[in-house]
Amino acid sequence: MEGLESFKKVSGLMVSTHKSMIFFCNTNARTKATILQRVQFREGTLPVTYLGLPLITKRLSKSDCAPLVERLSGRANSWISTSLSFAGRLQLVKATLVSMQVYWCSAFLLPVSIAKECDRILRKFLWGGQGRGKVKWIEVSKPMAEGGLGIKDLKTWNRALLLKQIWEIVINQSLWARWCHVYLIKQSNFWSLPTIGLHSWSWRQILLLRPVAKEHLIYKCGRGDKFSLWFDPWMHGESVHILYGNRVIHDSQLGRLALVKEVIREGRWDWPANSTDLVDIQISVQDIPISLTSDSIFWGQLGYSFSTKLAWQSIRARSAEVSWHSLVWHPARIPKHAFCLWLTMRRAHRTRDKLLDWGVINSASCVFYCGEAESLEHLFFHCPFSQNIWGAVLSMCNILRPISQWSDEVQWMLDHAKGQKFPSLVRKLAFAASVYHIWLERNRRCFKNEFMPANEIIDKIKHDVSLKLWLGRKSQRCERHHSLCENWDIPLG
Repeated sequence: MEGLESFKKVSGLMVSTHKSMIFFCNTNARTKATILQRVQFREGTLPVTYLGLPLITKRLSKSDCAPLVERLSGRANSWISTSLSFAGRLQLVKATLVSMQVYWCSAFLLPVSIAKECDRILRKFLWGGQGRGKVKWIEVSKPMAEGGLGIKDLKTWNRALLLKQIWEIVINQSLWARWCHVYLIKQSNFWSLPTIGLHSWSWRQILLLRPVAKEHLIYKCGRGDKFSLWFDPWMHGESVHILYGNRVIHDSQLGRLALVKEVIREGRWDWPANSTDLVDIQISVQDIPISLTSDSIFWGQLGYSFSTKLAWQSIRARSAEVSWHSLVWHPARIPKHAFCLWLTMRRAHRTRDKLLDWGVINSASCVFYCGEAESLEHLFFHCPFSQNIWGAVLSMCNILRPISQWSDEVQWMLDHAKGQKFPSLVRKLAFAASVYHIWLERNRRCFKNEFMPANEIIDKIKHDVSLKLWLGRKSQRCERHHSLCENWDIPLG
C-alpha cells in the first residue's frame, strides 16, 4: 500500500478500492488472505482482458483467441469482396487483415488451430466465397520474388515477432527486459534456465524459442565486460557450459557468475590450466579476437541489429526465385493487370480444358470460335483472335516479329523488357494489359454472352497503358521515344 500512497502523492490520483481488483497466480491461500486484508481490493479471476489481450498464466486456448478471430472475421465481412478486384482484395489483406494479427502475435504463440482459422479468413476473403482458391495458400504465402503474393505465413511470422522478446532480454535495455532479469532470471542466466518448472505458459514459449534465436544471434567479444563466461553463446556460437559441462566451472575456480573478462589478461586469452578441458578451451578461443570495445550482440550478420523483417527472412522456408517476378511485380505495374498476369504465370486460370477435365462443362471449344480447344497456351496467343490483338500491341511497341507460343513469348519479354527504361516499361505494361483484357473478354463471352471486337480491346489496352504512363510521368521528352509516345497517344508536353 505504501507504493499506492506514493503514487497518490506524486500524481494526485487516488485508487478506488471499490473499483479495483487484484489477481493472483501461484500464490498460497495464507499469503493471498494477508494481501486481500491489507489492500481491501476484490479478488479477480484469470483470464482477464487488458489492453486488448488476455492476461493468462496457462496455455492460450481457442476461446482465449476468440476476440482476435471475431475481429478479423468482422472486418473481412464488412467489405463486399465480390465488388473488389483480386488486386484490391490483396491490398486489403496485406494492409489491414495481416496487420490486425501482429499485436497478438507479438505477445503470444498462437495455437495452430487459431493460425489455421486466421489463414482461412484471409483465404476466403482473397478468393471470394467458399470455393477453392486458384492457387494453394502455401504458394500464396511465399514472397513475390519466389512466385507468391507476399502474404506472410502466420505461424512463421508469429515466431519471428516473438523472437523480438528474446532479443530484448539478451540486450537487456527495455524496462520489461530488466523486470525479466530481476524476477524471472534472477541470479541465473537466460540461456541456462530450464524449460520445466513453475513458469507461466508465455514465458515457457519464450524459453522454447531459444534454440531458434541462438542460430542467428552473433555474440562478438570485446573486452569481455558483458558476456557470461560460461552460459552466453560467445564461443563460436555456443556456450562453454554446453560444450564442456559443469566440470570446467568447478575446475576453473572462477564461479558461475564469472564474466569473459576474467580470462583476459593484457589483451590476450589467459584461461587457467587446471584441467585438460580448460587447456583445450584456451587453444579453441585463440581465433576469437579481443578488443578494447564493449561486448556486442548482432542478428544474422555483424553490424546488424534485430528487426522482425530480418528475423522473418532468417527463419522462413525458402524457395527458388521465379524468373518472371520482375515482369509481373515491377514498381509501375497496374495492380489488377499484374494480378491477372500472376495467375497466368502460375497457370491458375480455369480455362475450358481444365473445366472439361473436372466435368464442369461438356466442351472445351474456344469462345472466340476458332474451332480449337481452349487452353492457356491457345488463349495466349495461339488463338487467331488473341494473336491479332497481341500483334497489334507489339506493333505499337515498334516490334515486328512472328508471334510464338506462350512460354517463348514470356522468355522474349524477360530478355527484352529488363530494367525501368521507357521502352522496357511500355513493353511490360503492354504485355500485362494484353493478358488482362484478353482474359476479360473471354470471361465476358463465357458468362455474359457479350462480345467486344478486337479493335475495341486494343483501344482499351492503349488507354490503360498510356494513362498509367502519363499519370506516372513516365513519358520522357526524348526524340528516341517520340514514335512510342505517338503510337500510344502519350502527350509529350
